[in-house]
Amino acid sequence: MYLLIDIGNTRIKWQYRDLKKIIFSGDILVENFMDINFSQINSLEKVLVANVNHKIVLEKIKKSLEIFECPLVEVDAQSTDIMINDYQNFSQLGVDRWLASLGGWKRYKKPLLVVNAGTAITIDLIDIDENKKFHFKGGMILPGIAITLAMLNNSTNLIDAELGDNVFPSINTTDAVTTGIFKSILGAIKLVGKKYPSSFPILLTGGDASVIYNHIDDDWKVRIMLEDGLIFDGLQIYI
Repeated sequence: MYLLIDIGNTRIKWQYRDLKKIIFSGDILVENFMDINFSQINSLEKVLVANVNHKIVLEKIKKSLEIFECPLVEVDAQSTDIMINDYQNFSQLGVDRWLASLGGWKRYKKPLLVVNAGTAITIDLIDIDENKKFHFKGGMILPGIAITLAMLNNSTNLIDAELGDNVFPSINTTDAVTTGIFKSILGAIKLVGKKYPSSFPILLTGGDASVIYNHIDDDWKVRIMLEDGLIFDGLQIYI
């Protein structure tokens, strides 16, 4: 049995599984990490962790799993036999981006774009070379929905908005802010998508993926696929 753990910026998620199926899964806000509880688990062969948060969170998890006396592997973004990492310094690449890309490869096994919509939003390219070897080519990072909303609210005197309707032109500040947020995110996705053939799928994953997907124009929904759990698919490769 295996425990796969994704320690993100906002949430900690996990899957307890065998090689074929998930036995159970769970999640908790990172701020509540001291309450994490794996008492449902009876046995473990290996633990695989993706961590983009503080080491103290990982140390708490390690402590809670000591009773199983099994290997705990903190996965990094080094190149593998499956995919070459073209990032200049792999240690500067968030392992969530790397694993989501591996997960995208696992599901499609073709060149594609991965949009990971979490606290930050990343858009990354996975391409193939003349030797049929897959490469993580890098991409871009932009603020996520919550970060952008907070920045506008905290940095301007006349804006104190929540999310409203995505409509242009907007005739109130709440809708104007909402429209700006979603048009900028979707605009970035479309600009990148237009650089590559329509045969390149665009995979949308992460905590805000469903929210963003609901605002996508119908003509782009043919190409943009909502894909949950890509990071866990990537972690499975390390089993």
